[in-house]
Amino acid sequence: MAAPKAEAPPPEPPPKAEPDRRQAQREAEAAAERDAEIAIARERVRKQREEADRKKRDAADKAEQERKAKLEKARLDKELAAKEARQAQQADARREALRLENLRRIQGMAGASGGPSATGNALQNAAPSSGYAGRIKARIRPLIIYTDDGVANPTAEIQVTLAPDGRILGTKTLKPSGDADWDKAVLRAIDKAESLPRDVDGRVPSVMVISFRPRE
Repeated sequence: MAAPKAEAPPPEPPPKAEPDRRQAQREAEAAAERDAEIAIARERVRKQREEADRKKRDAADKAEQERKAKLEKARLDKELAAKEARQAQQADARREALRLENLRRIQGMAGASGGPSATGNALQNAAPSSGYAGRIKARIRPLIIYTDDGVANPTAEIQVTLAPDGRILGTKTLKPSGDADWDKAVLRAIDKAESLPRDVDGRVPSVMVISFRPRE
């Protein structure tokens, strides 16, 4: 009998490849870089949101401050207007009281037998004659130089201080007309007049209050 053939031994398995350490390191570094970029992007977004929120808060604060400032200004303007109105009313009341007082003095001094400081029985109740005011205005009006021909007809009340002989010692605006040009024109005319005529009885009041309007 023939001897059996010898069987060949099985092939040995190929050797296992050793892991590429450098490749693994590169992959780890790439992953770390991606994580860092993601973190940076998130931080950037967070800061942008915070900045936007801060700008909104600043805008809201500014708007609130402006609103409060407007309210405070309106309140102060209202208080100032009310104060000026009260002062104007008080000034009008003082001027009116002074005007009435001067009228009473004129009525008393026009009939006084003594000097301007005379008192008691020396002051009579007689008033200036009915045409005396017209004579005074007739003396002053031709000297008024006023070119305004508007529709307004302002009234200026002027106090005139007189000497016993009629000389004008001083003038004072008791109630302005509201037209400074008209007031100045009247005062200049009184100064030009220098003196005023006596009343029919020869007397001259020490103080007179005369009203002037452009069209009378």
